[in-house]
Order: sequence, then C-alpha cells, then structure tokens
Amino acid sequence: MKSNSLAPLFITFAVLCLIAIGLTLWLYFGDSFRTAPEANTVSIDLNQQFEEDNKRNAEVAMRVVKDGGIVDLSIDRFVTGMKRYPNSLNELQEMPETMSDSERWSGPYIINPDLLVDPWGKPFQYQSPGLHNPDGYDFWSNGADGLTGTPDDIGNW
Repeated sequence: MKSNSLAPLFITFAVLCLIAIGLTLWLYFGDSFRTAPEANTVSIDLNQQFEEDNKRNAEVAMRVVKDGGIVDLSIDRFVTGMKRYPNSLNELQEMPETMSDSERWSGPYIINPDLLVDPWGKPFQYQSPGLHNPDGYDFWSNGADGLTGTPDDIGNW
C-alpha cells in the first residue's frame, strides 16, 4: 500500500522538475529560440571577418618582410658566411651541393620552414639581385590575391 501512496508524490515532483527546467531554459535563452539572424547580417559579418583577417595577415607579412625581420637576419648571416646572397630561400635551409659553398655554409639559417610561408599559406617570394633593391634582394608576399606585381604585394621596398 505504501507504494501506491507515493506515486502521486513522485508524479508531482517530476512535473515540478520539468517546469523548473523549462523556466530555466526560457530565462537563459530568452527570445533566441524564436528569432533567427537576418541573411544580410550574416553575409556582412562574413565580409567584415574576411577584411579583418586580410588586414591582420598583411600586418604579419609586413613584420616578416621588413628590414630586421627574422628572414632578413637569416639572409644577413648567410651573406656573412657565404660572401654572397642566396640564390633562393632554400639555401637558408639546405646545404649547397657545391664543395666550395658547403665548406663555408654554417646553416641552417632558418630551421622552421613555416617562416618561409606567408599568412595566406603561400611561399614568400625572393629575388637576388632585386628589381626594387638591385644591390641586394627583394623579399615579398604576393598578398591575399597570390599574384606578383599587384597592389596588395607586401615587400621589403
């Protein structure tokens, strides 16, 4: 008989728990269940995020290609030992194949290959002698569009 008399108590307790859970969810989430973001707002937010990412990537690329950056210092160390500019950025990581160069090479000058990839995931560009720096080298990122010679290029000139 005791089990029959406790059944209404358990049912009442369960109903009160469900009401409490529903009230908590309603208070916590409020109207967010009933309203959806507008499509135009979402696309504007994505465009804004894209522009912010490109701006941040350009700032990072600028810090890498500027004089005194890690790659610039690595190239300076290479020039000090080898008495010439590298023919490519690979020479900062890999020992030259010619015997005379390999004897003077004291690298690797750059250990982490990720330092030679721009913030957009493309390899940094290098040319020696440079078009902008004919007595040295040009070092640049092709920027967001990935094309050389466009206004978004970021270089040491």
